Amino acid sequence: MRPIAWSSLSASVVLGVAACSGSSSGPSGAGDAGEADATGSDAGLDGSRDARPDASGADSEVGDTGTLDAPGDGACTRAEVPDGSCVITLASGLSAPAGIAIDSQNVYWTLSVPDGGGAVMGAAIGGGAVMTIASGLQEPLGIASDGTHVYWANAGGKDVMTAPLDGGAPTVVLTASTSPQYVAVDATGLYATTFGGEVWFAPLDGGAPAVLAAGQGQPGPVVTDDASVYFTSFAGSASVVSVPKTGVPEGGAPVVIASNEVQPFGIALDATRVYWTALGSGSVRAAPKTGLGDGGAPTVLATGQVSPTGVAVDSSNVYFTSEVGPGALLTVPIGGGTPATFVSAQTYPFAVAVDARNVYWTDLTAGGSVQQVAK
Repeated sequence: MRPIAWSSLSASVVLGVAACSGSSSGPSGAGDAGEADATGSDAGLDGSRDARPDASGADSEVGDTGTLDAPGDGACTRAEVPDGSCVITLASGLSAPAGIAIDSQNVYWTLSVPDGGGAVMGAAIGGGAVMTIASGLQEPLGIASDGTHVYWANAGGKDVMTAPLDGGAPTVVLTASTSPQYVAVDATGLYATTFGGEVWFAPLDGGAPAVLAAGQGQPGPVVTDDASVYFTSFAGSASVVSVPKTGVPEGGAPVVIASNEVQPFGIALDATRVYWTALGSGSVRAAPKTGLGDGGAPTVLATGQVSPTGVAVDSSNVYFTSEVGPGALLTVPIGGGTPATFVSAQTYPFAVAVDARNVYWTDLTAGGSVQQVAK
């Protein structure tokens, strides 16, 4: 197990530590491994920072910004440059960069530091000045963007917050009963999971938040399609679960897509299947959105990994982070096969996102980084 140099991250992040140590118990809330500060997070919560990539007030002193080895517009591909020199470091020297989100222009991430040291930051796809969108936060973890706003879960508190990307003060979207962990957003609403086992919905038009499901163990990352919300649940039967966006009907129950998993964590979707990482079994797995049925088993796409955490999918491949050997970003065809190392020499690669041209990820350490690589 690699040392994790951040203090008291939420229990969902500490899942990786439990998997590395071979523990089969649920995550502990005490991940104390030394205090880290959110480097360069000097923008307050007054919205004085413009989050656009051309913002004159952007924090260009944060880490190594925009270290370009290749164009970020997709002109460089791994087929053309197979030695990995298409990697772009968007920011480095960061304290515990954890969650990641992308839109058509920018990459966003959280610095999941406790005691008011957390921050939400961003940079243009392809590199440029690093922006501080919000600071003084309590362990922000999961993050999402809809192109006009960025949303994040303050895992060290009880709030899910948002900030407009054209400047303005962060505001609270919902206050949960227990620590919020991860978020997703669509055209109508925000979805959040909490450490206490709840899945929340908050309409973007300002309506009252509602609990879609409760009693879900310790749900982790969350994703959505047109009809449902999907998430992994670490505790209890360790499941991959979906609930309708309208909520679980009275007397009904969430759809269990797969159960008795070993520490399921990261999750992604395509049109027909759900993909997830299983930290405890060192595997990447998939199942139909409708579930496995009686006696069904997930499709195993990759095995032999160490603490696979983040996962993303496109029309051809699944991308995931793993601590196998030196930490790495890997890929495997959606039908399964031999995993290929996309980028190696990482410390603790954690969250991953993908678009039509690039793959993006966070390296969750003190002195960590946010990077992208062309497909």
